[in-house]
Amino acid sequence: MIIVSNILQFYTTYYPIIMTLIWILGSWISGNQSHTSDSKYDSLLNASVTILLPTFNEEHTVIDTLKSLVALNYTNYTIIVVDDKSNDCTVSVVKKWLLRNTPEVSIKLLELPSNMGKAQALNEAMSYVESEYVLVTDADALMNPNALNQMLKKFDRENVGAVTGKPVVRNRTTILGRLQTLEYVGIIDRIKRAQDSLFGGIMTVAGVIALYRSEALSDVGGFDKTVVTEDIDMTWRLRRKKWLIHYTPLALTYILVPETFSGYFKQRIRWSVGGLEVFLKNAKWVYHNEDVKQKFLLFDMVFSHIWAWLALITFFQYIIVTIGTQTFSLPGVIILIYIALFSIMICQGIIQDKRHSQLSFHDVFEIPFYSTFYWTTALITAIASQIIVCTLHRRKGSWTSPDRGR
Repeated sequence: MIIVSNILQFYTTYYPIIMTLIWILGSWISGNQSHTSDSKYDSLLNASVTILLPTFNEEHTVIDTLKSLVALNYTNYTIIVVDDKSNDCTVSVVKKWLLRNTPEVSIKLLELPSNMGKAQALNEAMSYVESEYVLVTDADALMNPNALNQMLKKFDRENVGAVTGKPVVRNRTTILGRLQTLEYVGIIDRIKRAQDSLFGGIMTVAGVIALYRSEALSDVGGFDKTVVTEDIDMTWRLRRKKWLIHYTPLALTYILVPETFSGYFKQRIRWSVGGLEVFLKNAKWVYHNEDVKQKFLLFDMVFSHIWAWLALITFFQYIIVTIGTQTFSLPGVIILIYIALFSIMICQGIIQDKRHSQLSFHDVFEIPFYSTFYWTTALITAIASQIIVCTLHRRKGSWTSPDRGR
């Protein structure tokens, strides 16, 4: 029992350290990899692209998103706005804007007769797609003019099925907004860079900016309307068909993030529940797959969920021992290692960000708190999602408007 206890204690203590080292190493490797040659990219300059913009109660944000889409530095693309039976003024706002403006880009408004959920809304729109590529984005996102070009650069091989870009937080008026800004720069970007460089692909595309090869979408039968997170599910269904999924931090899209803790945890728990869905659907396939990289990508999720419970148990044991012995002590060396590694990681993130996220003094001021914020969030959402999946969760594809700051 003592040996088992020591192993569990070691795992609880060193799992965050090991993963942080992997993220730092992988991010460093990604920054030193060669880029796609201009000659290969030239062949993609005339590729046809359809942008799918699913909406549900987006009257306050959809026009800004449309303005960013028509301003892309690209020519051969069309836009389909798919309204999933909004019960606000989204449809009328879009129609009025189209009447008052004559963008050079072809824009089609598709009104669905009932609320079907994001995944099925995308499937309905796919019947109108004739292009080589399909870009999916959200109605609160503002795409950088060069984002589409940068993603196309990554389709340099015929078996690349999807490429995702880098979300940049644009609402930072609250502490929560600034903490998420650092999370995207210092952690999420590290993780995706590391996965792409070390394991030949990423765990999941970002639903807010994902470019798919139309052939790949057809190959997997479109989006699954029964899942909570269609982007995570799509990533792994593409992977099972041997399509590659890549990440480029040069394709920027500016997003709104939740500014209330209630909205934030609802979002993160939904992501975690979606991840567990994917694990349950793909665990057997990954186990029998000979590709070790595939195994690590999916089972890393399991490791994090195991760590969450062990960390919680260890925390309560520490409280009980502290109260019982009336002594207060902290593992100073381990804490210093945590601080050092997270400091290195955030510095690496800021350097590789190249001011794309335009971090301000107020953003950087939150650095001392963001590592604790990240791992606490990971612990809470992992445990909550497990409880939901095991007890209350019912698979469904409907959606509601998320909490978005302004």
